[in-house]
Amino acid sequence: MYQGRFRIRHRPKGWQEPFYGPWMTPQTAMGVDGPLYAQAPGDLTRWMAVPWQTDTSECRSGYASQEEMGFTAGFDPYLPTWWPATVPNHVLTEADYRTVMDTRQDIEVRRKAFEQRAVWFRALHGDDEQQHKQMVENWSKLGIVETRDGPDDGEFPATMRVESEPLLDLDQVPYTRNLIALHVPETAGGATVSDDEVGYVIEQSPFQSDEVLTAHFDKVSPYRDQP
Repeated sequence: MYQGRFRIRHRPKGWQEPFYGPWMTPQTAMGVDGPLYAQAPGDLTRWMAVPWQTDTSECRSGYASQEEMGFTAGFDPYLPTWWPATVPNHVLTEADYRTVMDTRQDIEVRRKAFEQRAVWFRALHGDDEQQHKQMVENWSKLGIVETRDGPDDGEFPATMRVESEPLLDLDQVPYTRNLIALHVPETAGGATVSDDEVGYVIEQSPFQSDEVLTAHFDKVSPYRDQP
């Protein structure tokens, strides 16, 4: 199934990868003899983070930069989003789905439940490093997005994407925990912005402290830290 047109190009049997030199340029990477031209066993997965769970835990949305001084009027907590096809940043919960499906409920109650979304990473807590560790240990306990049938009353979509019940303690955990990823850039010499300054930014924002995860996000740095 992995051979044929528009599928994976296989490396010749017995092929030995050459040394590409100290720098990997786009020309080398995409060249006929480059590492991306064809694939040998293990080539597809070698580009993944190790462990992959820590990388996934930073695939979020609502990235804000320290330089924006936290959340101007036009700030969107849902965009930009990183890798949404694989990491479901915001989900329709099982509880809200049950409300939508309950035709005995008032229609406005059902609509509110349908329009409400929870942060998929809401079970994680603490700083960036702590959340990385929790993701490594507990990734299999997060909810999985499943396709479910909608109600047959014509008020909602025929099918819905619903988060299965997470196997983590979500008692009194708000839907919006970890809603914002506040990127704190490194300054000259590798120094970081002070905790007091970061705290001030969050205090001046319209968000609660547990809604904001502050860290130096490698995914954001190339786009936000340009001089």
